[in-house]
Amino acid sequence: MRDSESPRPAIFAMSNPTENAECTAADAFKYAGENIVFASGSPFQDVDLGNGKIGHSNQGNNMYLFPGIGLGTFLSGAHIVSDRMLQAAAECLAEYMTDAEIQRGLIFPSISRYNHFLERLPFICCN
Repeated sequence: MRDSESPRPAIFAMSNPTENAECTAADAFKYAGENIVFASGSPFQDVDLGNGKIGHSNQGNNMYLFPGIGLGTFLSGAHIVSDRMLQAAAECLAEYMTDAEIQRGLIFPSISRYNHFLERLPFICCN
């Protein structure tokens, strides 16, 4: 990863259960560098990179999207969750990201905006 041409390479480590994790957040930042974006299914601690910098350990899970996708599926009467619905949900979630969150290496918007997002998501999915 250190030789990646991407300015912010992403590492999404398989880590569920935690004791079987591919790598920890600390290992990822240690071996791949401080510019990575890290996420896993386990709740690892953020990493102190020194000089006041923090390597964020994002916990990538379903809680942002699944409730709204489920409600959108129910409201629309759909019998399957299509790729289009998943893409619409992901794009809707991305709209709630701020530039500051992206620059900090976060992959989800602040939980403080979750209710606004969740109010919109089911209708995005079922259109």
